[in-house]
Amino acid sequence: MASLYELTTEYQALMDLGDSADPEDQQAFLDTLEGLDFEVGLKADSYAAVITLLNGRADVVDAEIKRLTAIKKAITDNVKRMKDTLHFAMEQMNKAEIKTDLHTFKIVKNGGVLPLIKDGDVPQEYMVVTYTPDDKRIREALEAGEELGFAHLGERGTHLRIK
Repeated sequence: MASLYELTTEYQALMDLGDSADPEDQQAFLDTLEGLDFEVGLKADSYAAVITLLNGRADVVDAEIKRLTAIKKAITDNVKRMKDTLHFAMEQMNKAEIKTDLHTFKIVKNGGVLPLIKDGDVPQEYMVVTYTPDDKRIREALEAGEELGFAHLGERGTHLRIK
């Protein structure tokens, strides 16, 4: 069986033949078109079968991702809880450092900038104004027929639906 690319090329060549006014060419065109449509249909069915299988595999992968993400979250939550417990115990014992044969545990200050705590209303001079386009309003204006030099409505694309 020919590839989908080959069938598409043959189909385009056939369409060129369809422009002929000769009755023999027209009959050859119709006969060939019927056979080519059948081959394209078979190829499309094969594509649909593979697409269905791949979508099923993608669903299985999604479920596995969710399962593994839940396991990862449980592990990282346990690690955080254990570190917090050890940190709390060391602070309660007033120990900034514990040395063992295998590890050294230290309570150290966090790096980076100092945390900023805002206790009240921030004056206007310390505010930042951010402007964002109002897409809904722009769309409504364009749909109402207004000409806007900075925006226009694009074309809707197409997609393949398999039933």
